[in-house]
Amino acid sequence: MAAANPLVAPLQDNILLTGQTSATASVDLVARVPGFLREVGFADGADVRQGQLLFRIEDDSYAAQVALAQANLDQQTATLKSAEAEFARQETLRKQLVATQSTYDSTLAARDTGRSAVAAAQANLKVAQISLAYTRVEAPFAGRMGRRLVDPGNLVGSGAPTKLGTLSQIDALYATVSVNERDLRRLQAAMKERGLSREALHGVPVQAGLSDEPDLPHRGRLDFVDSGLDTTTGTLVVRALLDNPGRSLAPGLFVRLRIPLGPPKPALWVPAAAVGIDQAGPSLLVIDASGVVNLRRVTLGPARDGLQSIASGLQQADRVVTEGVQHAVPGRTIVAVPGAIGAPTVSARAE
Repeated sequence: MAAANPLVAPLQDNILLTGQTSATASVDLVARVPGFLREVGFADGADVRQGQLLFRIEDDSYAAQVALAQANLDQQTATLKSAEAEFARQETLRKQLVATQSTYDSTLAARDTGRSAVAAAQANLKVAQISLAYTRVEAPFAGRMGRRLVDPGNLVGSGAPTKLGTLSQIDALYATVSVNERDLRRLQAAMKERGLSREALHGVPVQAGLSDEPDLPHRGRLDFVDSGLDTTTGTLVVRALLDNPGRSLAPGLFVRLRIPLGPPKPALWVPAAAVGIDQAGPSLLVIDASGVVNLRRVTLGPARDGLQSIASGLQQADRVVTEGVQHAVPGRTIVAVPGAIGAPTVSARAE
């Protein structure tokens, strides 16, 4: 039989939750003017840059409307220029008392009418230019396109806006999780211990990973904590912002999210094989100064790499039977050789 003092190694206390990713920004691209779809400027699922042409609707009639509106504006501008010149002449004659009041009033009305006509022509030109611009559907931000929903040659935007596709921003992703009441109490206790307010949770670093990833390689931070529990589920909604520089994550994936409850703390570790469990709970065999074996009830923490952390019931100076546990009987005196406990490969985490 062998005995050793428990190993002291850091333990990071965390909450491990499952959540789902979503895009930080997503927009449905629609046809805002009627016409036949002429061009699709991306491949389904492709990454696109801001301002890239994604869809083009036939624009011949809209370009003609712009030209017509411009011609009308030019005509109204020329008419106004003539009316202003005539009004200026009549105003000079009126000061010289050689122009009649009715002639002056007529030229004043013609000038004001001309100004209104120019303003209306400018507005009509602006409307025509906007309609022409709507024939080009461009990416409002850099992101990833879904599949196109309409093929070239189809009539779009007739009667109601036609959805053409969806663009999602995925350089960073949201991961939304629901914290149950038990974990919420752990979180609140950790915040109270550290003197943190609820607002201080924003910016807390987190780690995330997919179900088939051995570790949690993705990094991020908390950016939203709901104001209260959902009365239906009894959970608190928490959201993290995950960095996604390689765009390896996508919206809609389920991820494991690890939220730290504080800095790592020293913990006592023993071999998992040294722990006995019966109806009364977990226990260890501890050898006192006289060499007598005693059964010690303990509270377990997390396990890792074949080691078991002990939350309470054990002291660093205690000698724990680590090998030959099945031969050690409480109440008997034994002679145990010194044993050793290897440290975990990485700092363990309570989850």
